[in-house]
Amino acid sequence: MSLTYKTHRTVSVMKKILLFSLISCLVFMTACSPLERVIEFFSDDGTGYIFKISLSDDPEILDPQIATDESSIAILKNMFVGLLKQDSDGTISTAGASDYTISADGLTYTFYLDERYAWKTTADWEGSVTAYDYEFAFRRLFSPETGSPYASDYFSILNSEAAYNGEAELTEIGVHATDDYTLVITLEYPNAEFLSLLTRLPASPCNEEFFESCKGKYGLEAECIASNGAFYVRYWLHEEYSTDNYVRLRRNDYYSEFNDVYPYGVNYLIESDEAVRLSDFTGGTTDVYISSTFESSLEESTYRSYSVYFCGLVINPENEILSRTEVAEIISMAIDREALDTETPDILTAAYGIIPYDAYVGSSNYRKSADSSLEDILIYNEQLAEYKWSFTLTDSEKLTLYGLKIMVPDTFEYTDYLSLVTGMLNDTLGIGVGIDIVNESDYASRLASGDYEICLVEIESSSGSAFDYIEAFSDGTYGISSEGCAEAVESSGKYSTLSSAIYAISEAEKDIISSYQCLPLWYAEKFVFTADDVSGLEYDVFSGAAIFETVKKQ
Repeated sequence: MSLTYKTHRTVSVMKKILLFSLISCLVFMTACSPLERVIEFFSDDGTGYIFKISLSDDPEILDPQIATDESSIAILKNMFVGLLKQDSDGTISTAGASDYTISADGLTYTFYLDERYAWKTTADWEGSVTAYDYEFAFRRLFSPETGSPYASDYFSILNSEAAYNGEAELTEIGVHATDDYTLVITLEYPNAEFLSLLTRLPASPCNEEFFESCKGKYGLEAECIASNGAFYVRYWLHEEYSTDNYVRLRRNDYYSEFNDVYPYGVNYLIESDEAVRLSDFTGGTTDVYISSTFESSLEESTYRSYSVYFCGLVINPENEILSRTEVAEIISMAIDREALDTETPDILTAAYGIIPYDAYVGSSNYRKSADSSLEDILIYNEQLAEYKWSFTLTDSEKLTLYGLKIMVPDTFEYTDYLSLVTGMLNDTLGIGVGIDIVNESDYASRLASGDYEICLVEIESSSGSAFDYIEAFSDGTYGISSEGCAEAVESSGKYSTLSSAIYAISEAEKDIISSYQCLPLWYAEKFVFTADDVSGLEYDVFSGAAIFETVKKQ
């Protein structure tokens, strides 16, 4: 014990000497490392570190009311806090609001703001976050001039759709601050998903005075962004032809006064080359790596996976032979999903539905809440399929299907495993099914013109909503226009209970599966890798953003 004490004491003395030397260097020599490097070095408890992560593209605009690109959203989720927040398990809790009430008819929401929140900027401007900031943010959201792509998600708010269409004044929408810290939101109709919507970026506050002072540059320059969350933008280099662009976030001291924010900051490096992003992570340049593929070089890394991708086959509804329900059923019956599960890497899970395991409806996980009887529809029976195939089609019809191709976009990362599917179909049907890999442009044009027999489809949601997965089958994107899917999507935001929304989605999904218009193959995962000495990283499945607020590096 004596030796341990002396060792710790010696290290402590050495650190103090080195700290004095480094600070002296900072004062007298501009070439020395910045103060944040000193803070990083002396954080023994894992806090105070500056984390680094690479993004594939420059953020387009750091404005939560209108940003749609992945890079902007990844950064914004670390900068803004709405009235409420939603954890990765769907739990909704207070954030910018300290409490709230909902009227008996589900139309009036009254929020009592937490008075400790304040704005942080690089500009010479500051102020408390008030209810008027939320009121102004919603007026911006519904202003035709803003053109927010998220406005329709919030049309359950009174007069919001009319204001968006220029048929009502923005002052008439049902969002009003009754004083600095009380906000009342009135709906036109009950919306069971409304609380969840208030956790999303478009519902973040915006200060009108600061916004106007930016003179059209709000969200476009570091000094034109006011944050109320864990971090704020300290530097932002985004030169059009630069190869060294970056965004540097630093801890918001106002926020950290009452919330634990462990990092001193987050540096976002812009690197378009996937191989370089991977190399930066494995080489220790970055601390976090997010990918839709599982690299063999990362097998020993710490990671978590999230089921967010759907992969399946869609039969051309215009094909007179294949689109017949009895024929499509035979094809489905020939696919052994247990084999698709066991004979592929862990990154792929056999799918018996369209909506993945990590999709939500409001605060409820869809797959855990929905009817799971789809497995009773997608039954594997090779012998029965072969028997039905022998008499369902004429010999001339079978001949026309010989050399059948599955059209696959060249962006699909699991093409090698499709040989399992073609092998099953060939063994049962004996018609020489093959794979036709095409570029994205050709895939889109052939899909639109109907120039395919069977196509592979991939669906991913940018919001984690189960509605997003059935939407592709409601508007003819894949030649399928399901009335059930269209009705469910059209009614999104209008369900009075989450159970009724889940039931509608479940019935729509079952309609697509039972008619064999779409044959599910796999759910694929997104992976979040962290360095071995990194802990506490959260991943927001609803936005696809890594959340750094409680991350430590030991």
